Amino acid sequence: MNVSLPAAARAPRELTDRERAVAARVADVLVPARDTAPAASAEPGFWDALTVALDARSDAFDDIATALGELSEPGADQLWDHLRSLDEARPATFQALSTVITGAWLLTPGVRDRIGYHGQQSDRAGLEEAADEITSGILDPVLARAEKEQKWIR
Repeated sequence: MNVSLPAAARAPRELTDRERAVAARVADVLVPARDTAPAASAEPGFWDALTVALDARSDAFDDIATALGELSEPGADQLWDHLRSLDEARPATFQALSTVITGAWLLTPGVRDRIGYHGQQSDRAGLEEAADEITSGILDPVLARAEKEQKWIR
């Protein structure tokens, strides 16, 4: 069992069409189009990535859905002010909403390509690199602690 990984969870439901429309507006305010990059909601793969991000924050889904419901009223020009008010009044809700939106955008293949991030990779050290690390003394405190523990056990 790997205790550093939380148990996988799913959002309790999919976003409604209205919530998706508001999420798109919020996404495009938080991550507007720039030069050759589209706004967040227009980024290919955004909606699939948003599902993953909502699953990752399933603990905050109700707060996110409530915030999307509250944000459905303001016009596009007022949305930024409403997001700022949400941040001031309920910072945990704003944090969950904004990280889900921007996290989904960062998960899209186009953004990952543009920033040069191609996912976590397991790059094992070569023999010489491993030997250099061991001889650098990086493990000396660990070895010293192990020696003390062995003496204590005897």
